[in-house]
Amino acid sequence: MKKAPIIEIILVILGSLLYFAANLQRVAVPGAVFTLLQNDLQTTAQSIASLGSYFMYVYAASQLVIGILIARYGGFKVITLGSILFFAGSLLFPVAQTLPLLYFSRVLIGVGSASFYLALIAETKKIVPHKNFGVILSIVLLVGFLGGIVANAPLVVCIDKLGWRETFWITGVATAIISVLFMVISKFADKEPEDKSVKFNLSSFKSVFSDRRNNVLYTFSFINYGLYYVIQTVIGKKFLEDFCLISDLKAATVLSVMGALYAFAGSIIALMSKAAVSRRVIFLKIASFNTLFSFAIILVCLFADFKDPIIPSLLFCSLSFWGSLSPLLVPLLHDINNSKIAGTAVSILTCGFCVTVGLLGNVVGFCLDLFKNHQNLNIPAFHGNGAYIAIFSFGLMLAIVALVNVFKIEESQKTKRILAHLRYLENVQLEREGRIEDLSHHSYHI
Repeated sequence: MKKAPIIEIILVILGSLLYFAANLQRVAVPGAVFTLLQNDLQTTAQSIASLGSYFMYVYAASQLVIGILIARYGGFKVITLGSILFFAGSLLFPVAQTLPLLYFSRVLIGVGSASFYLALIAETKKIVPHKNFGVILSIVLLVGFLGGIVANAPLVVCIDKLGWRETFWITGVATAIISVLFMVISKFADKEPEDKSVKFNLSSFKSVFSDRRNNVLYTFSFINYGLYYVIQTVIGKKFLEDFCLISDLKAATVLSVMGALYAFAGSIIALMSKAAVSRRVIFLKIASFNTLFSFAIILVCLFADFKDPIIPSLLFCSLSFWGSLSPLLVPLLHDINNSKIAGTAVSILTCGFCVTVGLLGNVVGFCLDLFKNHQNLNIPAFHGNGAYIAIFSFGLMLAIVALVNVFKIEESQKTKRILAHLRYLENVQLEREGRIEDLSHHSYHI
């Protein structure tokens, strides 16, 4: 087999570093710097939460067209365009002095970030032998996921020493250097011809949403992911500081652990599913029960004013582990939908994840402003139990909706056939032992 050109390998490495920076930006703002931004800008919690929502909305919308652009122009061209927007937004964010400029920077970062994930998958698949694709891709994506870990405790340490604007300026300059390197080196890569036959087609979206099986899977997965990720990127750190009264760094450390768990959980859950004869739905049900249980226990702590940080920290980590369900959801979508629209179904999944997080971020900001701090404290960004009771009560209601829908999801047809065959073999053995009646009266669909 022909070895992959060294230029393409270097470009994938640089692309994974850009994906690292994208995850850092996505997780860090507003989550790790929520209170700092609110105090510095002297604005509402809704305004700060919207920094995350703007990112998520444009990231979500971009996902619906990025796949088509990659198929038509190639992954490296898409990353090149995305990297320009990304580093422009990364450099603008720390110098912006007004909310409109901050929002604009997040829009640029969101559109740029959206290009990296799918393009890296496409280009890695081209240069890696099929038998090694899964392993190499997991390494490439793991580099990106590490950005979510660095976006909390390590970033907070830097901010404490340098200030938030200075820290984000340094990350912006580093991003710009990597982007320029990518653009220069990509000039030496083999030119990929444009495929003009690839066009945007709305009929595939209609086909996806017309299938009830897709809709119940989407309802569960959007809620389950959204409730985890809004804690990771918007409210988790602030909640630990406000309610549990722990330090900025300790709260950030909890969220870094969450990021690490999420990065590795997908592979672990996939192995668990494989060990369970490719069952997937049972793990989706466990995840749904875990989300419901976590939000219920946190609400109990809020009503009881039980401020020990250990319980919510452990529950947050549990949410992050069971939030990493894409290795189960994507194969289920491929089983439900034919090959012509399966890619569209997956892009809708990614889009829905981000839209849900954006909407929940807006709800969080609304609740924080609705229950403003009226105590005589010199911390304007502090919020009491009332705001968090409203937030986690809303989350609990959504978790119930997710639980109802997860019980409507069915295993894939392949898994059903395997399970039916295993039951048949088991009953054959029982018949031989004389423990059940003649199998000729039973029907097994294998």
